[in-house]
Amino acid sequence: MKRTLIVFVALILLGNTAFASNPVRMRPSERFLLDLFTDVWQNEPANMDMNTINRGVGIYILQDFVLGTSNFSVATGLGFASHNLYSDHYYIYDPDTDTYNFEPIEADYDKNKISLNYLDVPVELRFRTRTLPHTFRIHAGIKGGYLINAHTKFVGEDEVFGHDIKFKEHRLEQIEKFRFGITGRIGYGRVTLNAYMPLTDVFSGNNAEEMNPFSVGLTFILF
Repeated sequence: MKRTLIVFVALILLGNTAFASNPVRMRPSERFLLDLFTDVWQNEPANMDMNTINRGVGIYILQDFVLGTSNFSVATGLGFASHNLYSDHYYIYDPDTDTYNFEPIEADYDKNKISLNYLDVPVELRFRTRTLPHTFRIHAGIKGGYLINAHTKFVGEDEVFGHDIKFKEHRLEQIEKFRFGITGRIGYGRVTLNAYMPLTDVFSGNNAEEMNPFSVGLTFILF
């Protein structure tokens, strides 16, 4: 993981050094992007049911560096992404195994989720036509992220006393701090399809260590 992060940071620094002096700009510049997506989780623990739609959101601010006078450019910047998993299992500490695991909920509930929030650094290779406003574009890249917040939220019936409760837990363990994966976008105009495939695990050392999401959704290019 450390070697991957070093390579990732080196790519960003080299990209900025190579293209910072290039005064050429391509329109539209695509500096501010809004991602709306759903996570498709795979390899979940046995008997765990998840929502079909696990909605998430991402906001990215990128600087675009055009490669000469071509239709290609490299972009990098910063972003924030929030991923949510809605299911019929708590993510909770189990004192018998001294681990955090997904355990089935026995009581009635209205909402149960785990939320994972990342600060991301993307690097994209972009191709797009200059036929405004009918621009066709393809983006392919990578992004690394750091987990800045993870919490659960439950709204429902207390299993012991039977009355309605609402609570959050923020001190979660056995969740990887760093992530790294492949990104892609394709679209026309100011709306594109987006996808993200992680190359790192989300959980470690528990009954969800094999579970990972594939994200797919829409990107809105605001300016």
